[in-house]
Amino acid sequence: NTTPTAPTGSATQTFCSSASPTVANLTASGTSIKWYTVATGGSSLASSASLSAGTYYASQTVNGCESTSRLAVTVTINTTPAAPTGTASQSFCSAVNATVSNLAATGTSLAWYSAASGGTALATNTYLLNGTTYYGSQTVSGCESTTRLAVSVTITTNPSAPTGSASQSFCSAASPTVADLTATGTSIKWYVASSGGSQLASGTSLVTGTTYYASQTVNGCESTSRLAVAVTINTTPAAPTGIATQSFCSATSPTVASLTTTSGSSIKWYTASTGGSSLASSTSLSTGNYYASQTVNGCESTSRLAVAVTVTTNPS
Repeated sequence: NTTPTAPTGSATQTFCSSASPTVANLTASGTSIKWYTVATGGSSLASSASLSAGTYYASQTVNGCESTSRLAVTVTINTTPAAPTGTASQSFCSAVNATVSNLAATGTSLAWYSAASGGTALATNTYLLNGTTYYGSQTVSGCESTTRLAVSVTITTNPSAPTGSASQSFCSAASPTVADLTATGTSIKWYVASSGGSQLASGTSLVTGTTYYASQTVNGCESTSRLAVAVTINTTPAAPTGIATQSFCSATSPTVASLTTTSGSSIKWYTASTGGSSLASSTSLSTGNYYASQTVNGCESTSRLAVAVTVTTNPS
């Protein structure tokens, strides 16, 4: 009988340590394959013999004749990696429609499962379910971790829009900003669009005739619907006009109600040119200076009409 040639096969074969590879895991194409640790001679290895990194040699036997030449196979045993690392509890907002691709872990070639071991890797577009635990593996140098990272998933419902007045008015003198807008909710954010866009800084000046939109954020989830607020900036009026010197007789017991202006709306009187509290109309007058403001469309003038008052004592 003719002595056969060596079997054929891959000259480099790689295994993972977690698989506990044996001679039975080596592959070669031929008949009645036998494996050795030497190129010639030696004793054939039992199929159950554990593999280690190094070179193995395969012969084949045909019609009772064993090949004298052998296939050399270099064996590499790669260490099976540990599980990937990451946060064990991960939360998502319902509006995101989170999928397996949204799960986060630190590792290489991540795969996610619905079981701690075994099973089939989930497709990346698989929707996540609230209260479900997912398990992540990593693969390094062709070896997948046998241990997996457990991640408990919480899906939080996005809140509704905040509530508030749909029309808000301000006075030009106040130089109103986004910080002056009001809405009832949690962690309010303001935008110039009903959806999308960038949040406005609190110091952004308001523009009359513009509609602003407010969202709220609860448990880390921002409302997808927003409260629309139409803004009006009313011009702050000038001071009222009137006679700058006004005299009264003590016998008439003059009061603030006795003071007059020639023009103005919703007149208020003060004892100071700025600030202070407005005087009650029944407040008795005394000789000195009084100051009048007017209010138009809810805006009070910042400048005031100065009136010098003289209260003369009636003679006996």
